[in-house]
Amino acid sequence: MTKGHYFILIALNIAIWGCKKEDKLVVISNNQAPPDYTISSVVKENYVNKVYISVLGRKPDSNEFEAGLSNINQHNLSLADRQLFLDEVFAKPEYNQKLYETASVKLLNSYDTSAITQQIALYQFLLTDSAYASVFDIINMEIARLQELKAVPADLNNGSLTTIGMHRRLINNYFYDQINMGTENFVVSTFQHFMDRYPTGNELQQGKNMVDGLSAIIFLKEGTTKDDYMDIILATDNYFESQIRELYLRYLFRQPDSEEMSKYTSEYKSDLDYKKLQKNILSSDEYVGIN
Repeated sequence: MTKGHYFILIALNIAIWGCKKEDKLVVISNNQAPPDYTISSVVKENYVNKVYISVLGRKPDSNEFEAGLSNINQHNLSLADRQLFLDEVFAKPEYNQKLYETASVKLLNSYDTSAITQQIALYQFLLTDSAYASVFDIINMEIARLQELKAVPADLNNGSLTTIGMHRRLINNYFYDQINMGTENFVVSTFQHFMDRYPTGNELQQGKNMVDGLSAIIFLKEGTTKDDYMDIILATDNYFESQIRELYLRYLFRQPDSEEMSKYTSEYKSDLDYKKLQKNILSSDEYVGIN
């Protein structure tokens, strides 16, 4: 190889490597992939029907169906379209009624409004009998608890009650006490309903002490009343995890993985937005059926 050839090879290598160095990945901010126009009309129609059945327990009527399709067809079933559609479904007054009914089936064995009304009437009748004068305060307390239970759907609709508040009322009433008689059964049932597990021996004892009016510590929180116990239970990571697990099983028929559980537990505990949690799952590709 001549000296001239050698310098020519060096120059070529420099040119080649120089081109490779300049061949960088350019990242464009806020860039979105174009909509997938291969999504079939059947998938979209199924999505509208499935959301109505999942959230409201019924199929959409013809007007609702067409409006739903119109929403999700704006950008071919984009995430924004799905969430707009879900917002409209969640805005229906029957959304909160269904939310309450679903929780009532789990916690109260489906005691309905008529049963609550009848029990209130019975207590009000007892207030007219002087033989019960010594327990009038207790009777009035029971009436107040039942009236709060009966008002759950209306209070959810007007925004004065959260999902957590609904759960509190569903375990703080005559019917829940009758189903789970005694302090120990009350503590065990709240763990099973909101933790998906049985309490440890120490948790059971501390929970019983607190509900019975003694100073106790559970989940590193101190309390001396049943109200304290309910406040603590409904603010634990275990409670939020249980709610996420329940929605995954209901909508996706599987348990959340560790990453999903960590992400949504942190978000839900921070913003206390149950609808947002639902919407994240119901707008996912997995739920739609396109993943």
